[in-house]
Amino acid sequence: MRLFRTITLMLVFLTAVPVVAVGIMLIDSTVDIVKTLAWELQQERTGNAARELSGYFRSLVEDVDLLVTNLGVEHLSLQERQGLLRFLLQKRPELNIIAFYNAHGEALPNQMAFDSGRILPSEIAQHQAGLADLDLGRARSQPATFGPPARIERAARAELGISARLEDVAPVLLRLQAGDAVFLGMELSLESMRSEVDRLWAGQSGQLMLVAPGERVLAHASDPSAPSLPLGGLATVVPEIGRALGGDSLPVSGTRPVLLPDGRELLVSYAPLAQPRWLVVAVEPLDDVYRGPRRMIWQVVGVAGTALAAAVVLSLLFAFGLTRPIAKLVRGSLDIARGKFGTEIQMRVRNELGELAHTFNYMSSQLLYYDQQNRELLESLERGYVETLRALANSIDAKDPYTRGHSDRVTEVALAIGRQLELDGDQLNILRYAGILHDIGKIGIREDILGKKGRLNDEELQLMRQHPVLGEKIIEPIDFLASVRPAVRCHHEWWDGSGYPDGLKGEEIPLGARIICAADTYDAATSERPYQKAIDDREAIEILKRLREKQFDPRVADALIRVIERKLG
Repeated sequence: MRLFRTITLMLVFLTAVPVVAVGIMLIDSTVDIVKTLAWELQQERTGNAARELSGYFRSLVEDVDLLVTNLGVEHLSLQERQGLLRFLLQKRPELNIIAFYNAHGEALPNQMAFDSGRILPSEIAQHQAGLADLDLGRARSQPATFGPPARIERAARAELGISARLEDVAPVLLRLQAGDAVFLGMELSLESMRSEVDRLWAGQSGQLMLVAPGERVLAHASDPSAPSLPLGGLATVVPEIGRALGGDSLPVSGTRPVLLPDGRELLVSYAPLAQPRWLVVAVEPLDDVYRGPRRMIWQVVGVAGTALAAAVVLSLLFAFGLTRPIAKLVRGSLDIARGKFGTEIQMRVRNELGELAHTFNYMSSQLLYYDQQNRELLESLERGYVETLRALANSIDAKDPYTRGHSDRVTEVALAIGRQLELDGDQLNILRYAGILHDIGKIGIREDILGKKGRLNDEELQLMRQHPVLGEKIIEPIDFLASVRPAVRCHHEWWDGSGYPDGLKGEEIPLGARIICAADTYDAATSERPYQKAIDDREAIEILKRLREKQFDPRVADALIRVIERKLG
């Protein structure tokens, strides 16, 4: 599992570093460019609006030029001049009123035309009062050049008054009205300009304004959801606009961000009209302007995230494909280490790991073969040892016809007790060998003591009691019988501690020795001896109960009783 995490993290890291680095470099190198392009686009849209509106007024100038040209014809009658005015009024429906004025703002008699469908005769006075506010003296000297506009208020709407100085036709008109200059005064419908501004800004966020000198907003169009720039005090918020409107030099275009007092950030761009000296001002929230760069950033982040997710998935698949065979090899190796020779690994990969698995399976099969050979050899050696020791034990039993077969009987009873106690295979093997070899030490006891038909005296008894120690010493050089030696040495120890040779007590006595002690006593009691007669199994059960917790381990005695009772049926 650690290898899986290591490989996965390494692959993800190796993939993530270049992806993230490229993403950061891409964002860092292009965001400023995209923002600059967004500013330029805003300026271009404002410039286009200014050019469109300049064309609108240029068309009006051309029509006025045509009117001036025609008015310059000698001997033109008053009726014909009136006809020219009405013709211009019909051609330009955005004009409400058109008339001639002297430098004092006084209308020349019978030199006026108006749209009777929109203008009532009673409103003519309002028109003339509005034009009286025009600074006609500041109008430029070129023919048909617009002077500063004036706002004309009516009950239901507001209109725009503008003027143009007409020096070329002044001599003709001065015959009717004395003066040093003649001006053409026109009332232009603001609604028409609003429609034009709305058309130019349709579908855009923010707002577009047409601003005249004096910071008068003549028309504007806006997105209802967009924050608006204060319509008064534009020069305070954007000083460049004030300089463009009020300076003597020609106004220039520009773009700059603006921070309003309420914390909003706007991008303001402005562009001048070719004629008259007005400005088109566009205002858009910076958030909307930078929507494109933000979209690009999120696109880069999305691409990088997708690449990272793909890298993680592919890394997981690659790491899983690499570590799964290794994990199988590890499990197989552990099985071999636990002795499960012959373990095979199923692996369907055609690479070096597949070759390694094939080699592992071959090694495992060879180890199984060698293990079987070694087991057979070991079992043969153990059988040889056991048969040799059994022959020694039988030779001891052969010295006394009363004890012939004693070792074999003790072994069978001990194994029956072990099975009753649910001992494992290794503990049963200890009982098997201990049962055969428990009296092997008697080979070192004199035959006159072994064959004596009466009871032994104290000296003889002490010599006889040495046979467990002698038995342990006899089998001590045999390594595979090391676990049997305690049972051979201690098979005459008693539960209450009154046994020999060491006087062990209770759980201090090895379990194998406690079982051999019970089995040995049972066989001795039920076998014919020179110094006692054999007893039956029922009497043996009574002896076991009587010696329980004295000579015998209670648990072992109970197990032997159950074995005997099962034998009796």
